[in-house]
Amino acid sequence: MSASLVTLMTGAASATPTPAPHAPSAAKPVIPVVHLLTYKVAPADEYFGKLKMSILGIRNVIKDDGLKVDADFSQTPNVIRSLALTEDALHDWEAKYPRDSWLPHSLFTLERLYAKMDSDVARAKAKATMIWLVHDFPTSPQAKIGRTELAANKVGVKPVPATTAATATTTTNDVSAAPLPSPSP
Repeated sequence: MSASLVTLMTGAASATPTPAPHAPSAAKPVIPVVHLLTYKVAPADEYFGKLKMSILGIRNVIKDDGLKVDADFSQTPNVIRSLALTEDALHDWEAKYPRDSWLPHSLFTLERLYAKMDSDVARAKAKATMIWLVHDFPTSPQAKIGRTELAANKVGVKPVPATTAATATTTTNDVSAAPLPSPSP
């Protein structure tokens, strides 16, 4: 009996299994499905541009440069040079995260900073920044404002000197306008 048991075991080990009636005859290769993660918002610890600025750093530079201009208009040329590197970082940020919802706001505040500087270069940069915003982020609320202002030609133009009604109707020292003195009896 032990001989037949050994024969039975070796025969079972050497026998080829028969395929199941519903199993495919040839195995198809398995192709893994890869889902690339596309982030909408850039991480705060990622750095952009030549200066390797973070998204918070970009926003802070725009804010701080605005405060410099508010305090002293003579800082305008220095601020414009500083903002060139900030623009570089914004372009890099947009290239890596084109759907980032923080970008339109940052571009809008940059445009507003350029617009308040009294310089032809700053006005040209304000217009270019607004066109960039409207073109690349057309569905953003800031782009809606930008389209309206661009259509009304309010972006990148020199502001008209403020004249109020009080300065427009100043009194003159015209003798003919002065009341005549009354004759005395």
